[in-house]
Amino acid sequence: MNAEHILHVSIVTPAAVAFEGDALAVSVPGTKSPFQVLYNHAPIISSLDIGVLKIESPSNDVTYYAAKEGFVEVLKNNVSIVVQELQHGGEIDASAMSSEIERKRAEWNAAHGRAARESTLRELHWAEARHRAARLQAEL
Repeated sequence: MNAEHILHVSIVTPAAVAFEGDALAVSVPGTKSPFQVLYNHAPIISSLDIGVLKIESPSNDVTYYAAKEGFVEVLKNNVSIVVQELQHGGEIDASAMSSEIERKRAEWNAAHGRAARESTLRELHWAEARHRAARLQAEL
């Protein structure tokens, strides 16, 4: 792949710059729909839901991250992502996340009131995203 067909990616959380590097492709959990960014993607700003980020490096290595809500801006082959939290799939214990998912499902089913149910549902989605990122990373 030519050097001119590379994206520059920056992922920032409130705590730190979590990732800075080059990529061939970046997949993000857009609020309306997941989408992929490739070289020369049209300029866009999109909100992000809880989900999985995928980064394909110029050497064709793939890395998965669990990401908690934020936004992405794509402009002139620069991909800037800001999320509340980011966890590398390789650093997540998938079996622990399976247990967490079951716990959060039970909490969601037992929750009373709209606010409690919405809060618990977000926690459930976060556990599911971490589980998915861990599984995908382990499959590589």
